[in-house]
Amino acid sequence: MNWRPVVWSLVAGTFLSRIGTYMTMPFLAIYLHQVAGMEAGWVGTVIGVSFLVGMFSSFLGGVWSDRFGRYPIMLISLLGWSATFVGFAMVQTWLGFFLVSACNGFFRNLFEPTSKALIGDIAPPEKLMHVFRARYLAINAGAALGPLAGVYLGSAHTTGPFWVTAGICLSYLLLLVVVSIRFPATAVWTKSRQSVTFRKAWQAAAIDRAFRSYLLGSSFVYAAYAQMESTLAQYMANAPGITDGIQLYSWLVLTNTIAVLSLQAPVMRLFRRKPPIAALQWGALLLGAGLFGFGAFPSWIGLVLSMVVFTVGELLCFVMGEIVVQELAPSELRGTYFGASGLAFIGQGVGPWLGGFLLETLGFSRGLLVFALLMLTAWCAVPLFMRAQIWQQQSQKAGL
Repeated sequence: MNWRPVVWSLVAGTFLSRIGTYMTMPFLAIYLHQVAGMEAGWVGTVIGVSFLVGMFSSFLGGVWSDRFGRYPIMLISLLGWSATFVGFAMVQTWLGFFLVSACNGFFRNLFEPTSKALIGDIAPPEKLMHVFRARYLAINAGAALGPLAGVYLGSAHTTGPFWVTAGICLSYLLLLVVVSIRFPATAVWTKSRQSVTFRKAWQAAAIDRAFRSYLLGSSFVYAAYAQMESTLAQYMANAPGITDGIQLYSWLVLTNTIAVLSLQAPVMRLFRRKPPIAALQWGALLLGAGLFGFGAFPSWIGLVLSMVVFTVGELLCFVMGEIVVQELAPSELRGTYFGASGLAFIGQGVGPWLGGFLLETLGFSRGLLVFALLMLTAWCAVPLFMRAQIWQQQSQKAGL
């Protein structure tokens, strides 16, 4: 079976879809407030419902892909995703935007675990790290180019970019149709040999101690990672010891992007001989150390170095995390496991609240204490990943 064209089509589609979504979604709050005339509270509600719905649809997408096959779920989700962006361009009421935003979260997270499960189905085990690394690189490259395109097209003030993103999703759908026809052998691997029900899928994931521990640890990682876009931005703009904080924050975001693109290959080579779940432990430690540095070093040199450390931790956690799920999942429930791993995004919802609470309670002048406590959030993941590694090894020995 020629797996390469299918996998690299998924990577290319990921790159294009990220350009489309980052062309529009980062500007949605501005558009809703300034163009649609929505109050700030409703803007937050509209954007937040996408993450809430997506957290649950991720599990649904994984189960459905195991039950009905990868390609059908991917095609349906891309069709719905394309229609969602058409909806963003056409609706005018707050209720309309609320429903369309919910659809965005639903179809986006319906697609994500299914596409990752398909990669796991057809890529050889020795190539998985390379493929998931390329996928993460495509995500970040799209995230870097998308906002630039959004500024050029005026995403904050016009509906045109929503139509462009809808077209990109539709093009991705057509690409997958061609791939599924051109390489029909991959269809053999896209449907479980067993009848997968929601109850059976949930029980299988729930009783897997290693997976449970990994999932809880990942929730802490996502909570820590979320501080970059929420707590760090507020701190840089308001901390009394930092001059031109907003401009400096923009440089830190650029540093993160450059570090992701340039350090991914050497970091993965450095950790390629370690078990993926052991690399996760290093990732959580470095993520926390980077957070501590944000509060400890007011100079731009210290902040940039802290961001580099933070980014290395990010790379290890998110690239190796995909490999860990692949290793833990039974082949007939691979989609379910990738879908259930989306439940860790609850940390991404709690993280900004926690950081904001600490800033409000302790004050912007006590950045060292704030980020030291946030460092502990990341480090809470380490013993959970260690426990997952122990249970994984026990399970492997029992299977021999």
